[in-house]
This record gives sequence, C-alpha cells and structure tokens, in this order.
Amino acid sequence: MKQRIGIVGGSGYIGYSLSRHLSTRYKIKCLDIIKPRELLNGDLEFMHCDIRNPEEVKRGLKDVDLVIHSAIVQIPLINEEKRLGYEVNILGTQNICEAVFGNAKIKGMILAGSWHTMGEKELSGIIDEEFGFRPDKIENRARLYALSKIVQEVIVRFYDEMSDRIYGVIRLGTVLGEGMPQKTAANIFIERGLKGESITPYKHSMYRLMLYVDISDVCRSFENYASMILNNKMKKSENSLANIVNVFYPEPITIIELAETVRDEIVKITNSRINPKIEILDLGMPQMFTEEDKKQLKVNVDKMKRLLGIEQLKSPEQSIKELIRLKVIKQHNIESE
Repeated sequence: MKQRIGIVGGSGYIGYSLSRHLSTRYKIKCLDIIKPRELLNGDLEFMHCDIRNPEEVKRGLKDVDLVIHSAIVQIPLINEEKRLGYEVNILGTQNICEAVFGNAKIKGMILAGSWHTMGEKELSGIIDEEFGFRPDKIENRARLYALSKIVQEVIVRFYDEMSDRIYGVIRLGTVLGEGMPQKTAANIFIERGLKGESITPYKHSMYRLMLYVDISDVCRSFENYASMILNNKMKKSENSLANIVNVFYPEPITIIELAETVRDEIVKITNSRINPKIEILDLGMPQMFTEEDKKQLKVNVDKMKRLLGIEQLKSPEQSIKELIRLKVIKQHNIESE
C-alpha cells in the first residue's frame, strides 16, 4: 500500500509542483484554502484546510504518514497584510508542528525553508547550513519575509529536539521554473524581454547576489528527504541542525547577470528576432551592493550531496534557457533552435 504524504499549502507553486511529482510514488493529500489547478489522478486528494485553525490542521493530517509544509504568505503580500503573514507563516507553522507531534502515525515533517534567512548584504565567507540568521542584512522589502522564515525554522527545530521523530528543513534558493510567481525578478525580466520591452534592473540592487534552484531539483530534494524519513533511514541527532539542508545552485549570480542572461537567451532562441535592451533604472536610492561582493563568498553544498544524494543541480542559466524556450513556443509560435 502506498504511503500518504500531506502537503500543506499544496496549491501554491512549490506545493503543487511537489504534489504532481510525488503523486507518481505516494498518495498525496493536498491541504490548502484553494483547490489546486487540477487533480491529476486518484492518488492526489484535495482537502480544504486553513492552517490558522489548529483543529482543521489536525483533521487534515490525521491519516498521513509524512507532512510537507510549503504554505507561505510571500513578498509583497506579507508587507501589505502583516497580521495575515504572522498568522499563516508563524502560527500556522506552530499548528502543523503540533499536529505532527500529537499524531503517532506521522513519521515526521519537512519545511520548505528559504536562503533569505541568511540575508543579502555583506555576504562573505562560506555559505553552508551553519552560516546563521541575518534578517537585518536584507532589503526592506524582504525583511518581514526573512524574519518569518527564521521563526518557522526555530519552531521546527524546537519540535525536532523535543520529539522522537524527524522535523527537517530544506532551505531553498529562489525557485525557477514554469509557473513561478509573476513578481519574481526572473519572471518580470523574461516577460518584458519577450515583448521586446527593456529589461529593467534597479541601479541600487543590480549587484545583489541571488541563489537559485530549479523546481525539478526542488522536487528531487523533497522526494529523497521524504523517502529517508518514511523508510526510517534518518538517525535522530541531539542537534536539530543535522536535519537542515541547503538546496541551491552553488554559484550565485547578480541581478544584472540575470538580466544579461535573459537578454542573451531571448536573442539566441528567437534568432535575434527579439533583441531587448537592458535599461538600468536609477531610483535615487543608495547603492546597496558592489561588483566585488561576489568574490567574497563561497557556497558549500556538500551536505546536500551527502544527505540527499544529489550530486549536481541545474544551473540558473539552464533554467532560464528552458523557461524562455517554453514561453517562446507557447506565446510567440517561433521555431526554437
């Protein structure tokens, strides 16, 4: 009999992608306040669940073997609806952890974490799982989001240390892939570029470093982690840091490099029929990053390789290339190379 995984936030971008991917191997219960775009087959079940309601969470997870938590109030909504962000991101995480803690059937849970907990400014040294939390070294637009992701991790780690089961975190880079949120820089650049409009990074953040991961690698990572928990292949540790793993491509790229990659790929894939310009917008804000920042750090993904058995991730350049090719075929009916 197939084991059942409950994916909380299963109608969002990451949650739905995981639901589709994992439903080929497990029974999936998708818990959310809105239905996913489609129910793929008999192994993907939807149940309405508001994670702000602890009783709804307990009912929704009562018959699962593992929980994946991907529900989140994202940027920019978290800045516009701060109370909602607190109730979903923080109280909701507490409710999920408590539901797992009180249900002996559930073998553990995995939180979809974020690299933003490490901050964006003045990054230097070795970026690994022990790098630490730096929520104030970040652009103001992402500060509350980073704080909420830190609190989520702290809650999950505390439950891991007082439970005999696994509470883990996969810290993800900014996720690239078909269907990614519209307001991400990569999606904005691609959409503008394919319309022949200027690609417009901001001057004050053009050298901001970004750590990316492709959605296919996200799915592989959660599948491997879930399998280890469900098959009792993970040993408990006294330090919950043991169950946290970073999953992002080990070479950061700057926002201006992202813009250049998008432009170059559009030109190549459309055989120069679309040739967008890059126009750097100066909002009069102080420069937050420098061209030299990239030389100050090194990303270490050895733990990902060791714990999850994933030796190589798709590069952001390859992800961008595939995204543009797909959009060109779908939207512009232009022969791709």
